Amino acid sequence: MATPDIGLSPDRRSFVKTFYMSLILNNCKKKTCAVFIFDGFADHEISLTTSWLGGNGSDFAIETFSTEGQMVTSMSGMRVMPHTSLKLVEPEDFDLLLLPGGDSWKDGDNLEIFPLIRATIGKKPIAAICGATLALGDLGLLDDIPHTSNFPGFLKHYCPDYTGEHLYQTMPCVNAGSIITANGVAVIEFAYEILRSFRVFDDQKAQEWKELYLSGGEVMSFFE
Repeated sequence: MATPDIGLSPDRRSFVKTFYMSLILNNCKKKTCAVFIFDGFADHEISLTTSWLGGNGSDFAIETFSTEGQMVTSMSGMRVMPHTSLKLVEPEDFDLLLLPGGDSWKDGDNLEIFPLIRATIGKKPIAAICGATLALGDLGLLDDIPHTSNFPGFLKHYCPDYTGEHLYQTMPCVNAGSIITANGVAVIEFAYEILRSFRVFDDQKAQEWKELYLSGGEVMSFFE
């Protein structure tokens, strides 16, 4: 995937980008999940997903990016230095675009990522949780597919042009194939759909993983 924006020439940037990609591949990570981070991003909403998607036994590397490659502070107060900047990220660089929630989406911020979202549709899957679903609603990407969000009316309130009410599903998480959406408290269901869809676990193991977390550790068949 892309590398930190340090003022490189286009040719040098291409070389370094290829070099960093080779490091990922040499580390046995054949796929990449690109995570957009920004000041106030809801780190708790994606932490379960990223810890298992990028963990041992998975083919995925987790790579973060911010608008200008700058350090950001998450909702919990953690300071996070991303791997790269938005302008160096292209759909060809990743296998999944992951969008965490945060109040910035409701405030009308993060518009700078809209072109990347548009470019990604039809090429790579997008997973959005909580407020990040507003970006998809603003872009009209939820008008024709099953989806969910925080609650009925949430999308229409913040996205006046949204017309997908008839396809809204009052469920924790909805997997429409190219787009996965979830409400802000569905951190287990969100992670489950991503881990299952990208075959980190097969269907049975993914279900056992989900039951483990939903049971608070009482159902231990996942480790058998």
